[in-house]
Amino acid sequence: MPEPVRLTTDGTQKQDPVFLKGGDELVFTLLESPVQLRLMRLKVGDKAPTKVNPDATTNEFEATFTGDGSSYAFVQSRGNLNMKLVIRETATSKDAVFDPGGGFASVRRPSIHPKGDRVCFAIPASTGQEIASVSRDGKDRKTITAGGINNWPAYSPDGKRIAFCSSREGEFDLYVMNADGSDAKRVIKLDGMQTRPCWSPDGKRLAFTWNRDGNYDIYAVNIDGTGLVRLTDHAERDDYATWHPDGKSVVFVGERNGKFDLYSVAVK
Repeated sequence: MPEPVRLTTDGTQKQDPVFLKGGDELVFTLLESPVQLRLMRLKVGDKAPTKVNPDATTNEFEATFTGDGSSYAFVQSRGNLNMKLVIRETATSKDAVFDPGGGFASVRRPSIHPKGDRVCFAIPASTGQEIASVSRDGKDRKTITAGGINNWPAYSPDGKRIAFCSSREGEFDLYVMNADGSDAKRVIKLDGMQTRPCWSPDGKRLAFTWNRDGNYDIYAVNIDGTGLVRLTDHAERDDYATWHPDGKSVVFVGERNGKFDLYSVAVK
């Protein structure tokens, strides 16, 4: 198993890394203070990240970008019970907002279609937690899949499928379905919870977190359930995997001695 390479050294709590077009930059969520989550941008090779939205005074997290980087979406929160989806044009900073209201209707884990025409996300529903989507302007809400608790949706690179995790058959297992919600199939049956799937650039594999034997590590598997490989093996938590656009490595958030940094690990 290749040894991970450490990319940051500040040890501050991080989550949700995602590569921008070309793979030279990462955006991730930083816990800047006990009450402030902020989107940060890091050029690969640099040690000091910069703020994506320097003037933001609300919590912003879980960013997701179109294939060409022209638009991105993220969750904006003014409190635990009011989490909105913001869809922003990169060049103009023009926003569209989907606001589900207060209570337990908060949007989580958005994924923007590679072409930017829709954004899918997890949201509480009467059936548990469903995966829904809205159009580029934050309207035309549609339920994609429901039944049990469904979370962590991720559009495939071609936009034709969505990977997600669901409790519909008991534990949180890894699934893939068509982008319209049809033909949902479990990828692999594993003991323990699987979370946060991320597509390889060629759309043939998924990296994900598996809570195996009570420990969180990063694994990869072919979408037909074959070829399961372990990418990290550490006593502390490894989570939030994102595939480099060249398909040769995965970046993740690793906990080491109680501190959190970005690491990269080679993938064969």
